[in-house]
Amino acid sequence: TACEATFWMAETALVCQVAHGLLGTRTLAITAGAPPGGTLTEVLSFDAPSLSFAGVRNTSNLPSLGSPRITVTGSFFPPGISASTSARLGHTAAETTHWESVTSLVCRGPAGTGRTHTVAVTAGLGSVGSLKEALSFDAPTLSR
Repeated sequence: TACEATFWMAETALVCQVAHGLLGTRTLAITAGAPPGGTLTEVLSFDAPSLSFAGVRNTSNLPSLGSPRITVTGSFFPPGISASTSARLGHTAAETTHWESVTSLVCRGPAGTGRTHTVAVTAGLGSVGSLKEALSFDAPTLSR
């Protein structure tokens, strides 16, 4: 991926604004004038996203009917993560997952019941993180 912007600070210093990224280190290749330029390997890295909370309006208990809007908070969620992101609640995929900010993802959860469920988020081919026993559903009720 090309730098979003570059400019020379001095004869020996170049500034490159990089695009967002997920996990791991990257190689930097610079071409100035006629090739060949120069290449540095593993010169920059991206912090791994992490999860801290999943719930609806500050509670981790969800209604058993409908598709609740679940907010997953954490850190280092890069812009554009939505295109490759999915969330799971227990063993069931969320209906949708959408990036809101560098600290927040929103997903539409499936209807469910019972015990607590793990929330897991993946982006691309890698795991962003998971929260064990993060969500539970209201118990079904019977009425006359």
